[in-house]
Amino acid sequence: MDVSVNGEWTSTIGATLVERNIPGLPEAQENIVEVADRDGALDFGSTYAPRPIGLGFFITGDYDTTVSLLMRMFNTRRGLLDLVFSDRPGKHYFAEYRGSMSWDSSTGNRVIEIPLKMYDPFPESDERIIELTIIQSPQVISIESNGDERASYLIVLTNTGTTTLSSFKISNEYEK
Repeated sequence: MDVSVNGEWTSTIGATLVERNIPGLPEAQENIVEVADRDGALDFGSTYAPRPIGLGFFITGDYDTTVSLLMRMFNTRRGLLDLVFSDRPGKHYFAEYRGSMSWDSSTGNRVIEIPLKMYDPFPESDERIIELTIIQSPQVISIESNGDERASYLIVLTNTGTTTLSSFKISNEYEK
């Protein structure tokens, strides 16, 4: 198992990913308002909180050099990091370093724990662009999402000719 951070695999610097802790779902946050002189609370539903990620690396290379490179790779000043796991290709986890690195003394400080947080709690899939020519009216085009969560898709229609199109209609149908 390996992880790429902004396109650089940690195994190339002498750090082997041995632990990955990504909760199945982020923690749910209740959106409520308590009003004076009213029992209970008003419920405005729930939303997802930021998702924490914990990564554990075993240092296989020169200890000081590898730890230095690992710290540079996860430096908080780099901002949002694009993480791709070798066993989950095409899924991008955008996270930032939060907390502090810790060392596992039982392994002689060879395992380093790195805490991260995804403020947008769901990974994104690789972008897939499909171009086709509309040749009949009406024409139905099915677009499937390969992600874990249904996502809105973007359809851009461009008239490349000089003729103005009239009575043009786009309808959006969802199948369950």
